[in-house]
Amino acid sequence: MSRAVPNALAALFAAVAMLVAAASAHAEIPAPAVHVGFGRDYSHDINKYEIGFQFDSGFHWGNPQGWQTTLYWEFDIAQWQTRYGTPRQNVVEGGVSPLFRLQKRGGAWEPFIEGSVGFRIMSHSSTSPQHNYSTAFRFTEIVGVGVAFGPRNAAEFGLRFQHLSNGTIKKPNPGTDFITGYFNYRF
Repeated sequence: MSRAVPNALAALFAAVAMLVAAASAHAEIPAPAVHVGFGRDYSHDINKYEIGFQFDSGFHWGNPQGWQTTLYWEFDIAQWQTRYGTPRQNVVEGGVSPLFRLQKRGGAWEPFIEGSVGFRIMSHSSTSPQHNYSTAFRFTEIVGVGVAFGPRNAAEFGLRFQHLSNGTIKKPNPGTDFITGYFNYRF
């Protein structure tokens, strides 16, 4: 494995740590949200364990007490646990995505839909010889639904469909599809 991939992941999370520190140090920067999730790729028998940070970009469009669109920046790291193929290889995934969310504001329960196109860096270019995706660089598309609730509607449960692919940069390119449930909390 090339040292460039772990170095890129380390740089990504150093940037996230700086953003978290900046959010704590400056009141005008919104505090981050943190999410944990579990996903499953049923076609390749992979479990995914994810943690992420979400920052409000400051872009809001619409009615703050009705339907409102918000742009978030989301930074994720995940561990893929491979359960298929011989030999198996677990993978670490890290990346960033701009996330657009349309949310019905103003209630005790605030439903939302969300979508994103971003990129990911993987620690390996395959999970097994049977699931070789050729490149450590992957694009990701996400669509999801969820609900915010609780004091300040700071807690969220959501369900996402996520597709990862190298965009046919190199073949083979089998793609990976996860269904992920997550819990998010806004500080």
